[in-house]
Amino acid sequence: MKTITKTLVAAFLAGTSASALAASPDARLQALQDQITALSKQIDDIKADAQKQDAALKAQQDEAKAREADAKKAAATAKSVAKPGIANGRLSIASSDGDFSASIRSLLQTDFGYYMQGGGAKSLPTAYGPDLSSGVNLRRVFLGLQGKVFGDWSYYFLYDFGGPSVEQQGHILYAYLQFDGFAPWAIKVGAYAPPINIEDSTASADLLFFERNSPSNLQRNIAGAEGRDAISVIYAGERLFGAVSLTGNKVQDGSKALAAAGATATPNYDEQAAVAGRIAYMPISTADAHWIIGVNGLHVFKLPDLVPTGANNLSNTPGLTARSTYSLADLPEFSVDSNGTQLVSTGAMAAGHVTSWGLETAGNYQNFYGQAGYYSYAVKRSPIAYNVYSAASTFAAQTVQPSDNTFSGWYVQGSWVLTGESHVYNAASASFGAPKPAKNFSLKDGTWGAFELAARFSDLDLNSHTGNTDNVVSAWTGTSKTYTYYNTVRGGEQKIVTVALNWYLNPAIRMALQYQYIDVSRLQTPAAVTTTGTPTLPALKGGQKLNTLGMRFQLSI
Repeated sequence: MKTITKTLVAAFLAGTSASALAASPDARLQALQDQITALSKQIDDIKADAQKQDAALKAQQDEAKAREADAKKAAATAKSVAKPGIANGRLSIASSDGDFSASIRSLLQTDFGYYMQGGGAKSLPTAYGPDLSSGVNLRRVFLGLQGKVFGDWSYYFLYDFGGPSVEQQGHILYAYLQFDGFAPWAIKVGAYAPPINIEDSTASADLLFFERNSPSNLQRNIAGAEGRDAISVIYAGERLFGAVSLTGNKVQDGSKALAAAGATATPNYDEQAAVAGRIAYMPISTADAHWIIGVNGLHVFKLPDLVPTGANNLSNTPGLTARSTYSLADLPEFSVDSNGTQLVSTGAMAAGHVTSWGLETAGNYQNFYGQAGYYSYAVKRSPIAYNVYSAASTFAAQTVQPSDNTFSGWYVQGSWVLTGESHVYNAASASFGAPKPAKNFSLKDGTWGAFELAARFSDLDLNSHTGNTDNVVSAWTGTSKTYTYYNTVRGGEQKIVTVALNWYLNPAIRMALQYQYIDVSRLQTPAAVTTTGTPTLPALKGGQKLNTLGMRFQLSI
């Protein structure tokens, strides 16, 4: 503004005519006054114009800021707007930034099964499966919600309304919260299936056969499997996977859970406590091939207490309840039988600790897949008190120590996808998923999905000290003595050959046809022997050979 004023004054002085200067002083003064007045008016006009320009500029700046604020608000709103979608039949909803999501998860597996037993099975005691029931079973009926909140937190709620052998009331399979902010590290807590072995880490919808192989399934159920209370630290890299978990009871275990379902159960005064770990490494990873090797282990350092702390129990008082017991048993990799008969079972063993370890491997090459594992199971036995007779009607409490038991199992399985697809490796669980059809089944397009042939052999041996004759005289009447054998575990050995044809119509629907040959070699658990002479350890047959045929219809979304 000062520059403008100086310029106008200079122009004014320069423009003063010589005649004006030559005029009278009063005339010159008046002329100067008039020019000054005109100049002041021009200055005022220029100031007014400048103020209008400043006001216009400020208005433009305010408008720009308002537009920027509106844009940021619109962007924030857009980020928070939920976007629904359906992928392979699964209904999902997520924020545009991916920080929040929720997906409905479900699995339906309907099994039809037929057991073909030999005539000799009819003479077996009920516990050894004389008549396994053929029929239909809703093996798995899963319904749940999975997603994440605030970006770094994932969750999963899943309930099952089916079950092995008999459908059950809805119960928790998964209810956990996981922090993923340290990826590839994760921390998970809640109820779920903590990583135990490769078969355990394979999703139920992706299993090659109707059921997991018995050696793997037995191990996972000691300290893992769905519904297990646990906290885990997990590392899931591209080639290396590791997990360590502290686990407790299953959600559905214990008297409180069963009482809520209208049943009765032996109370648990202290729950089970165990530690479990799994490591898997992938030495080969190419476009056509993946191969992983792994080791796993678990140790149950606290079995559930069946009597109050400090109370007398079977280890010090004959006839009472053992403080803790454990039983190793499994279904014959097929679960249509309504009675849930386990053809191999150690029965309840008074025990203090249970330990298991395993070696495993799996891999694919183009459309071929293979998997194998070996597992060992060890039970640390607890003392047992008996009333031991030294003469007729004369006895005294005596504590014996059963020998510790070691059992084992192994399996090998593989498949050939006839239509060329491959099993997909999942680094998050160090396991392989089911193949995805290159072309879904469609009558309109004349495409048929994917077909797969699969075969498996498994061997589970739950025998220990089967011929051991250690015994106590548990009764004495006249000249007859009753001998009880306390060191013999005749769980049996189960060998199963399984072949299956899987038809993947699309990523959500699958049909399967399965055949099994089951060979159970087992002696019956020896009952007490009463004799006047030298006792002989009973050797009654408890095994059988049978065949099964099954068909499954599956929907997984």
